[in-house]
Amino acid sequence: MAGDDDEFLFKEEGPELPVAVDASAASVRPWLILIVDDDPEVHAMTRLVMKKFAYRSRPVQFLSAYSAEEALGILRNDPGIAMVLLDVVMETDDAGLRLVPRIRDELGNSQVRIILRTGQPGQAPEDDVIHGYDINDYKAKTELTAQKLGTATVAALRSYEHITELMRSRQGMERIIDASSNLFTLRAIDRFAEAVLRELARVLDVVPDGLVCVPRGNARADAQILAAQGRHADSVGLPLGHSVDPALAAKVMDVLRARQHHFDDSDAILWLRTADGRDAAACLHVGRSLDGLERKLAEVMGAKIAIGFDNLHLYDQVKRSHKAAVIALAGLAEYKDPDGGGDHGLRLSRLVTEIAFALRQQDGWDRIIDDEFLEQITMAAMLYDIGMVGVPDSVIRKENMLDADERHQMEMHCERGAAILEKASRLVEGSNYLSFGAAIARAHHERWDGSGYPHGLSGADIPPAARIIAVADVYDALTHRRSWRDAVPLADALKSIEEGAGTLFDPTVVAAFFQVRQARGRMR
Repeated sequence: MAGDDDEFLFKEEGPELPVAVDASAASVRPWLILIVDDDPEVHAMTRLVMKKFAYRSRPVQFLSAYSAEEALGILRNDPGIAMVLLDVVMETDDAGLRLVPRIRDELGNSQVRIILRTGQPGQAPEDDVIHGYDINDYKAKTELTAQKLGTATVAALRSYEHITELMRSRQGMERIIDASSNLFTLRAIDRFAEAVLRELARVLDVVPDGLVCVPRGNARADAQILAAQGRHADSVGLPLGHSVDPALAAKVMDVLRARQHHFDDSDAILWLRTADGRDAAACLHVGRSLDGLERKLAEVMGAKIAIGFDNLHLYDQVKRSHKAAVIALAGLAEYKDPDGGGDHGLRLSRLVTEIAFALRQQDGWDRIIDDEFLEQITMAAMLYDIGMVGVPDSVIRKENMLDADERHQMEMHCERGAAILEKASRLVEGSNYLSFGAAIARAHHERWDGSGYPHGLSGADIPPAARIIAVADVYDALTHRRSWRDAVPLADALKSIEEGAGTLFDPTVVAAFFQVRQARGRMR
């Protein structure tokens, strides 16, 4: 229990407090200090002598606990407490001492500052306590005047502030690292821009509410919204000036023109500088003024986002280069067959991509056709017939029926094309459109009932992409002139596809084909 020496607590000595309270302190978030003592008089006196105390223009607010267990419950539910004034002797002679490791270890609270106070120093010798317990100060109540309490409080709050700032900085950087990892896996500009808002909001610990936009034209008279969440969710793809409040639009455009960040009491607007000058802006409605650390974290995150935009641009350039190379390779096969109608590879690529999109909406196929599948089949569809470069012109352009040897040479184009693409794919790590295309090249003449070639595969044993190509390839071949025949009328071509469902073709792919045709209105 509290000793008789408690009557010496807060004896008069010098000025009442080391820091004067600011006039506006009442409207500022206070420092939370927990008094843990079984003597109500100690609580009352502490509040009395500290009522005008302020540190960095913030007043203090006291919470009270009269036992160690009660204090533990308060600390467990309110991690924002900055300091604990803790009595040693309460329900037991060492209740305060036993509470210290529970705060540090059980609650994992390393930032709260703990000042031990005791009216019976003999119960807990100072040297033993300082070395044996994770506390920040130790005061005998007989020496703790108002002046010394104020000084100890300033030191504790300053230490708490520094530790909290370091922890916030570390947590912020950890969030930035996580956010960067999430952003840099995205390859589509719209999904990337949407993720920018989500990850930036996570770094700043606010609700994702804002937009990402890029300038329209060299004059920077307006911008286009790439992504938006919250109040602007319906503005994606629209001009900034026609979609948001004029005052906000003006702020965003000022950021794009001045090429510098903007922070105010409601918004954080980041200028996203890219290597080639294709600037962007990310605006997040934070609803308050960010402090210095938050602004620095936002700026660091902005730099990471800008790198992500640069990576997207480089990735897009690489994709364009690959597509150009693929078109050139596809042209080799088409060169062997000038009657194919021209741009056969591009036509087929568009059609198989549309069929794949339609199939993606069906159970079973939705687990097969992901974004990577769509991207790879779009490219690989232009290469599926690359093996035709090895078929003699006399066979390709023969107007009569092929004999057995000629038919064998024609059928060899499947394995030949697969071998060409597999050899090239070994230069690239992991799955890629070349290895994907090799599987299509080998199996695009297999048939659902097993009557195809080169291996007589049937049903689900045929690679999904090859099943899609098979339908699109036959349709395109029927509707374009060949060396030995004219183009088949559209109605007859569609009838052939329909009749082939379940024998030549996967019925679900045929259904998706007709779904695409209906969506197009008319196929060409």
